[in-house]
Amino acid sequence: MRIESSFRSTIVRLPFSHESRCSLRNSSSAEYPFPDLDCPPIMNSIFSTYSTGENRVTSSILAVISSLSLDRMQRLIGSILEQPELEIIRFENQPSKGWDGIPDAVIHSSMRLLLETKTELNGIRRKQIDRHLARLDIAVESTQILLVLTPDEFKPAKLNEINDPRLVWSSFVRLSQAIDTILDDPLDVVSEREAFLLRELQKMLEAENLLGSPFDVVVVAARNAWPEYREIHAYVCQAGRSIQQVDRIGFYYGGAIQPILPKILGVYDNVKMGRNLHKGDLGILVNRLVDEKRRLEGEHFKVYLLSAPEDKKTMILNREIQNDKQSSTGKPTAFTMGQRYVLSERLKEAEKTSQLDT
Repeated sequence: MRIESSFRSTIVRLPFSHESRCSLRNSSSAEYPFPDLDCPPIMNSIFSTYSTGENRVTSSILAVISSLSLDRMQRLIGSILEQPELEIIRFENQPSKGWDGIPDAVIHSSMRLLLETKTELNGIRRKQIDRHLARLDIAVESTQILLVLTPDEFKPAKLNEINDPRLVWSSFVRLSQAIDTILDDPLDVVSEREAFLLRELQKMLEAENLLGSPFDVVVVAARNAWPEYREIHAYVCQAGRSIQQVDRIGFYYGGAIQPILPKILGVYDNVKMGRNLHKGDLGILVNRLVDEKRRLEGEHFKVYLLSAPEDKKTMILNREIQNDKQSSTGKPTAFTMGQRYVLSERLKEAEKTSQLDT
């Protein structure tokens, strides 16, 4: 596989400057490679030594992607492209189709991905996109993609004018959401080093003001959270989970966004479970969680206190919003496996999840 940025085709090495080495050590990672470096606590992004502008953003994204394991890389890129079945490298045992000889195994890849980033709203230049697509015309790889990353809320109009299946648009918000989905997946064991780098990339995107959006609702995957909310009027998730500041939480449950959108009344992170440890509404909730054995004493969680379904602060939609999302190959795929941000006004109008992206 080859990934090219708009400013150069490159192999990117991680920017282990003095600051980035210190940041990596301060992450308490067991894989920290610079044990003798004398470092004060540092809170800035490890990408702070990059030049400003689009090159800085592109280089940082490539640096992190190139540092990930193959599975993590495929999952992140596939999520951005909305192609969850994406295979960057394929491994096969005894591939016999189309050949006389049968080797024991084959490892093969044939993909070229061009990356164009824009850090300004409505920054697309049609001639530049046409040149990138022309570059793909002479490519020999079987999978060819031009990925355009922008801070726009919706796909820019100039890209809608181009009818080319190789062109894929995504936003920096979606990239950040893809990172959250990976890090919040309890079935995916992410190394400390990878988690640190992915969070640092999110910090950099936020520092560059690329994650600002008018979205006021976060929709969370809610197989367990939706039934629990209806009983305790709260959303309890893992401590430290990164969720942008929004007004409401929506629940994706049973293949649909549920019609009840409670208002967020309070947010508390790293809350220790235990009787009589906290005051007020938080204390009442934590006591109940422990008493009903919903959470174990001593564990820590992030807690969202929410308005009740019958509360006037809660927004009620006319219907469930059924998920009709599909991958680029036509396969059904979940609206979210972690969290996704949407506009409440669009939720009021939509009947299908596909209408939330238009």
